[in-house]
Amino acid sequence: MTEILTLKLEATSLTTSEVSEWLNGEKHDNFYRPLSSDSRGLFSFGVHGAGEMVGWTGSTSTDRAFSVTIENDGFMFFVEHGTCYDLATGGISHAITPCTGLLTTADRYSAVNIHAGSVAEGFCIPRSAVNAALISTFERLPPVDFEFAPLQDLTAGPTPPLLKLMRFFRDEICADQNLEVSPLALTSFQEMFCLLMVQNLPHTFSQTKSPVQTIAPRQLRRALEFARAHIAMPITIADMAAAAGVSVRALQINFRRFLNVTPMAYLRQLRLDGARRDLLTATPSATVSEIARRWGFIQMGRFSQEYRAAFGVLPKYDLGRSYDKNRTTAL
Repeated sequence: MTEILTLKLEATSLTTSEVSEWLNGEKHDNFYRPLSSDSRGLFSFGVHGAGEMVGWTGSTSTDRAFSVTIENDGFMFFVEHGTCYDLATGGISHAITPCTGLLTTADRYSAVNIHAGSVAEGFCIPRSAVNAALISTFERLPPVDFEFAPLQDLTAGPTPPLLKLMRFFRDEICADQNLEVSPLALTSFQEMFCLLMVQNLPHTFSQTKSPVQTIAPRQLRRALEFARAHIAMPITIADMAAAAGVSVRALQINFRRFLNVTPMAYLRQLRLDGARRDLLTATPSATVSEIARRWGFIQMGRFSQEYRAAFGVLPKYDLGRSYDKNRTTAL
């Protein structure tokens, strides 16, 4: 299972220098230097993530300012729910408010001026996963200076639902100590999220038309055969497309055209089938949650709903059914 990253500081009375010391001690690839007067006030901070997908929350009761150095080139969302804060990327200052967020790269983040009453959150997305989504969609290597439009509308458009997905990942998956995140689940979520980012948010390639072509039946068949043969592994839509020799976008369109289903939904059904096989033949010591997590299903309530919709029965009633039947027959 993938290791869950958890970091938590409850609201504590700290000076800006003490906040800097705490952040530098806990976040080893980041460096924060206080720029404001050493006023004291409540400060809280929390991080939850898995792999390189990370979400954070923070609040302060007093003004604070820091210079920032981050040894990372991933993409970062910055969101404010309370007052506001100003974040510098190089020589440019961006005002982050409850209506306007920021999407930039970590290595451009150079300073932050946080206003009293700030209640902020943010998310880190690995560049490698975004690049993979760009290559799959546009069949082009992204340039070194690739970027998303920095200012993001938080009141409408594609950004609010994307942030809702990341909050679900942070708060319902990574923060729940009763859940284990399988490589299957993390790979699937990361690929889905990054494809949604590059296909919906404005960026360097936005005016570039993604190549879309009809694919041959044999290519679609290769993708299906690859998925069935490797379904127990953390494969992605990009892996299916590579096996077929086509782009992700072409695979998505032709799945819809010929099968009336998305590649993601097809993978999910195969994993449901795999989970059902394991449930039916499970020994008495096995549990539904253990088998579901093995196949990349994290939320047990949703897994039960999807399982019942697919097979007409709740997973708990299939648990060990074939094992018990075979054992009774043998006796």
